[in-house]
Amino acid sequence: QHLGKRVDVFLNGRHTELEMHIGNDGRCLFSDESPNPDPSVLARLPLRDGRNSLDFRISDAVIACAGLFCWRHTDKVVIVDIDGTVTRTDAGGVLASSELGQSMGITHAHEGVCAVLSYISSGGYRLLFLTARPITRSEATKKYLNQIGQAEGVAMPEGALMTSAMG
Repeated sequence: QHLGKRVDVFLNGRHTELEMHIGNDGRCLFSDESPNPDPSVLARLPLRDGRNSLDFRISDAVIACAGLFCWRHTDKVVIVDIDGTVTRTDAGGVLASSELGQSMGITHAHEGVCAVLSYISSGGYRLLFLTARPITRSEATKKYLNQIGQAEGVAMPEGALMTSAMG
């Protein structure tokens, strides 16, 4: 129903010059039919330090949202593996992040993980959460990370999430 339609890209609530459309296979593509934006256009975007919000809209209706993290090349980054490191086991973590697991309040996380990551973050380190879960589970995974913090009484610090592109 949306094939060929223009997709407007908003950065932190403001319209950008990024031009996209929905290709015949249902993927968003840029004007050169590539899934990658023109680097010169990216260089002109008014990115702020840390998390930036992206909204993808068709006729003012938001069809997708994303976070874009802008870090300096000198920033210190800690890569945090979610599956089996934040969580006690891979399978238990996947169950805990499912709708069923979240509705039951299951966290299956190592005790004190939020406190440790908060301490690391307070030292000026940026956190990059890494998971083998598919991109289609990214929202559930972010919700899960926040749920761990609520269960511990210490907020999970903010960080970028990198998932598998598959799924």
